[in-house]
Amino acid sequence: MKKLTMSLAVASILGSTVYASSIEDAFAKGKVTGELSVYTTSVNNSGSTPDTGYSLGAISLGYETASVDGFKASVGFMGATELSDKNGGYVDGAPKSIMNIANVSYASDKYTVIAGKQAIDLEWIEDYHEAVVGVVTAIPNATIIVGHTERKTGSANDASLAEFSKIGTKGASVIDATYSINETTKVNGYYMDASEVFSAIGGKVSTEVSGLGIIGKYAQSSEDAVSTANGKIMALDLTYKVGEIGLNGGYIKTGKDNGIGSLSTLGDKISPADSGLAVYNADAKTMYVGASTNVAGFDLGAIYAKTKVAASDEKELNLSIGKEIAKNFKAKALYANITSDFTTSGVSNDKSYYFAQLVYSF
Repeated sequence: MKKLTMSLAVASILGSTVYASSIEDAFAKGKVTGELSVYTTSVNNSGSTPDTGYSLGAISLGYETASVDGFKASVGFMGATELSDKNGGYVDGAPKSIMNIANVSYASDKYTVIAGKQAIDLEWIEDYHEAVVGVVTAIPNATIIVGHTERKTGSANDASLAEFSKIGTKGASVIDATYSINETTKVNGYYMDASEVFSAIGGKVSTEVSGLGIIGKYAQSSEDAVSTANGKIMALDLTYKVGEIGLNGGYIKTGKDNGIGSLSTLGDKISPADSGLAVYNADAKTMYVGASTNVAGFDLGAIYAKTKVAASDEKELNLSIGKEIAKNFKAKALYANITSDFTTSGVSNDKSYYFAQLVYSF
């Protein structure tokens, strides 16, 4: 499932910088952030497959020093405890807590370097990584990101936690460049390589024409495994606003022989629905439409996606609702229904589920 909130241990890193005159002053001016969360989900599976579900309580705590001569340090922890479990929905033996942030960074007006455990949010690299990342902003209208990651965890506040795990044999490297042609048009290109797993190239163009947002994406992998076909994906996403209603839709197509290959090993941002079980299958064609609005303080959303492979298809409907109950206190819920001709390990993918979450941040 997709993350509902970004841990504030990460948000603190992305926030405004506080400056200090000494190391002692840096710690004195440091900032503590965090969030408390309660999450529950229930899955109604088809046929003889047992229904599953779980509830959990989670906490995230982060601390960031003020900046001294461009240097600062950040640490963050996540903790989760199982409140209930139905037929193994929650992972047995999952860690109760992990340190997901632990890094030192240096920032100037031309570049930033972050070394250690950190959040990465790129087209095909997401979640928390043990990495070294450099962000160059010296070129006008351009941002260049160069990084290498050794280990990764996808831990979030809506599932059991997981320790950092090794990426391939030598980690993965990436170079990602974005150039803003004007206020509404950006082009992005990237190359990534996970040793003995895959390498990939890709790009993205985003623009706006008379209120119509257009994003086009393309990526292809070169698989390192012998006799494994390379992956490929192209996607088009459109957005438009009519009054207070936001509309979006798009089309996604994958490679004929091996879908997207290993492209999603480190994360992805293309699958439009909450599960999107068949979107990345070989020779899959997905069309989707969605709408969102706010009514009396409630954020309402709906998305319908249909994936087709040959004569088989999968349909997914998502309905979501969210509201800020009080300052820094938010609630969100989602209902999903999936009807599918595809199977996983011989088991039907037909199912429906819901999840709900309360989050208090500070």
